[in-house]
Amino acid sequence: MQSSPQSGRLHIAIFGCRNSGKSSLINALTGQATALVDAEPGTTTEPVYQPFAMDRVGEVVLVDTSGIDDDGDLGRFRVHKTRQVLDETDLGIVIFSQEEACFRLEKEWYRELAARNIPVIGVINKVDERYVDIDPLEMELNIPIVKLSAKKKFNLGSLKDAIRVFAPAEFERASIVGDLVQAGDTVLLVTPETLPAPKYRLVASQQQILRDLLDHHAMVISVTDAELPAMLAKLNGRPDLVIIDSQVYDQVDAVLPKEVPLTTFAILMARFKGDLDRFLDGAKAIESLKPGDKVLLSEACIQHPHNGEIDREFVKRRLHETAGGELAITAAVGPEFPENVGEYRLVVHCGGCIFNRKQLMMRLLRSGEQGVPITNYGIAYAYFNGMLPRVTDVLYAGERP
Repeated sequence: MQSSPQSGRLHIAIFGCRNSGKSSLINALTGQATALVDAEPGTTTEPVYQPFAMDRVGEVVLVDTSGIDDDGDLGRFRVHKTRQVLDETDLGIVIFSQEEACFRLEKEWYRELAARNIPVIGVINKVDERYVDIDPLEMELNIPIVKLSAKKKFNLGSLKDAIRVFAPAEFERASIVGDLVQAGDTVLLVTPETLPAPKYRLVASQQQILRDLLDHHAMVISVTDAELPAMLAKLNGRPDLVIIDSQVYDQVDAVLPKEVPLTTFAILMARFKGDLDRFLDGAKAIESLKPGDKVLLSEACIQHPHNGEIDREFVKRRLHETAGGELAITAAVGPEFPENVGEYRLVVHCGGCIFNRKQLMMRLLRSGEQGVPITNYGIAYAYFNGMLPRVTDVLYAGERP
């Protein structure tokens, strides 16, 4: 609770060939020996995430990756894991080290980052050992290139300045719920009697929304669905906003006055992390599903089936019922997401509370490019229960029919 969730930090990923100094650069930037450094190529075998508070930038995550020149079966797997990092990268740093190959691999990775509209900073490392003329490279790629020595900590200030200039200012939305409340508003959070999280902890979405409400000086009251009627009586039935766990909608709807604004934790996260309009449009595809259609359920964290607000098995069961027969449902968990989603009639994604926004938006982009509707567990849950208009009206204030 003492630092921001990793999903809410600017993700700066460092790419380069083996032994180009990626781990040394992270150690130099953080001022700590947090990344393993070794003369043996291939020391970094999996992406490594290092949270870091950077002056005049804020809280970031530095991502150390495997060498883009790794070879062999294991090496290709490592490069695949590095490629997955592109989906969550807000700012890319490419270390150019293969002079004899005219930086062929580095240029390929730069072009891939640029194609995804990810800002890129180039780095020439180990300038204490060699000289590189960066003018031709800067002219060809039109990106800033910084010459430094991570080992000697030489010219790190220039790289930090470049990060401050080129880091995207709006890598995520400014607030989850701040635009829906004013200072002094009374907000009710309604959860089930049995919270879907370990003792002394909250589901990540609830934790993040609670903090956002407190930051906007709302007066927050948390109750279970059984306690809600008594609390409404104390408030004369008029809280300014009610946010609920999707599983208690029926109980809340039975007692909450219709004029009180209502939404869910899951739908707020769908708006914050992704594109609510896209998710709502994707929900329309649910009604056209037929037996045998392929559906992809995509979840950010491996513990989601046991520790999420909305259970995977519930979503599967309701999809089968809506289609009137068995669907071919596949689950993809963690960073794995198919490059080719065109075979699916629908993608249903979890709230993505542990993802940064770039990571979830890349999945929306990929689905959209291949013409596959995508929705969200929270949106699907509301659709199944006939509650979509009720829990989304407050988010649009009459703007969307």
